[in-house]
Amino acid sequence: MRFAAFFHVMNRLKVLPVTGLSLMGALLWAQTATILALRGDVQVEQGNAWVKAAVGMKLQENQKIKIGPQAYAALILPGNKARELKEPGTYSINQLLAQTTKADNNPYAARYTGYVLNQAIASGAGRPTGKTLGAVTRSTMAPSPLTPAQSAFFAEKVILQWDRVPGSEGYRVEILDETGQVIHTEEVSADRHRVELNLTSKVKPNTCYYWSVSTRRYPTIKSNRTCFKVLPADKAQALKNEEQELLRSLDTQTALGQALLGAFYEQNGLYGYALNAYQQAAALEPNTEGYAELRDGLSQRVVKNLTPVKE
Repeated sequence: MRFAAFFHVMNRLKVLPVTGLSLMGALLWAQTATILALRGDVQVEQGNAWVKAAVGMKLQENQKIKIGPQAYAALILPGNKARELKEPGTYSINQLLAQTTKADNNPYAARYTGYVLNQAIASGAGRPTGKTLGAVTRSTMAPSPLTPAQSAFFAEKVILQWDRVPGSEGYRVEILDETGQVIHTEEVSADRHRVELNLTSKVKPNTCYYWSVSTRRYPTIKSNRTCFKVLPADKAQALKNEEQELLRSLDTQTALGQALLGAFYEQNGLYGYALNAYQQAAALEPNTEGYAELRDGLSQRVVKNLTPVKE
């Protein structure tokens, strides 16, 4: 498997206390391994005993981690590496460090390894009170947008998502320009809760466009309008180039690969793409703490400015 490596410390990340573990503490993982995601019976060696593992727990290089049947763990390792453990067994951190993957020498993949860990912890992974919502169904006549406000997109790939509404009979998406004029509408069936649009001929960069969604059953009752923007061509191309370099080293068929891809999108303000990647990570490894928090906590991180956008 191919996984990301190298951690570039982001000076602008804020420090928040999280149940005895601060984000600053999470950043100081260079001499230790840190657990990013967990499911099932995972234990960590402490002295002569084995204790239940938790997201955010740190392991020294000479410690071991035990994976039970149907269990799963993802770790951020010393030396800026990331590993996914699925097979039952006992693994030493030194053993995992000795393994090499294609992504271990990719500086593009490298930048997001520690970043994704911090975002998971910031969203509550490892806390006893952490809750995961997943895809929700609300009893309301208007859907609620899931794509975070102020999401940036490539003009040819605008992805908008919303939650399910029982008895919707389908959905209608409406996009308005800055003057309030409708520039695009799209209708989809009741089993679809997202659209992917090519708006190249209809939008201009760095301008706030507003989208809303309604059901076919109640077409006049619309969701709140939410702003999105498209990137200028030069910035879009630069990010596409980095995206391609990243995809060459990540295994996007794994949850860890999707989580790291999501971290790239999130850090660059491409929140709609980040949501999609985190959703795929959570779907690939269901009921896994860490990935669910990345998915469910994205909008809150954006609102609270926990996600610095690179200029």
